[in-house]
Amino acid sequence: METIYDILKEEHDQLADLLQQAVADSSKVSFLKIRIRAEPHMIGEEKFFYPRLEETEELRDLIAEAYKEHNEAKALISEMEVMEERDESWTSKLSELKQSIDHHVKEEENKVFERARNVLSQQEAEELAEQYVEFKRSYMNRVEAGELPV
Repeated sequence: METIYDILKEEHDQLADLLQQAVADSSKVSFLKIRIRAEPHMIGEEKFFYPRLEETEELRDLIAEAYKEHNEAKALISEMEVMEERDESWTSKLSELKQSIDHHVKEEENKVFERARNVLSQQEAEELAEQYVEFKRSYMNRVEAGELPV
């Protein structure tokens, strides 16, 4: 059975591909693909994964940093939503977003996941995966139904 680490890693890889594409073509469409993937990912981590890890003293600082990095990415995404791809700062903002997310993913996979494996049992990691997947399914259904903004 898949664990939360498997699912998040797979999504990180998909996001990395989208970021690479966006930097290559600088299009608003590529940016919107990033946004539609990144938002539920961050919300899901903050709702299921991070709170469980914050219960452990040794992970609190790492998780506080992860929240901070999410907030930086969310701020960049919000700023870019109202920009046009022809704006002079579009390309630099896109590169900044890529750097921000790449850094966060590296920290999460190399530090947070490593320490979390010492805290969460295999069963907990699988249960978190189930909760996370169900949340994402529900979230995307709500987006498709027009209940959440795209």
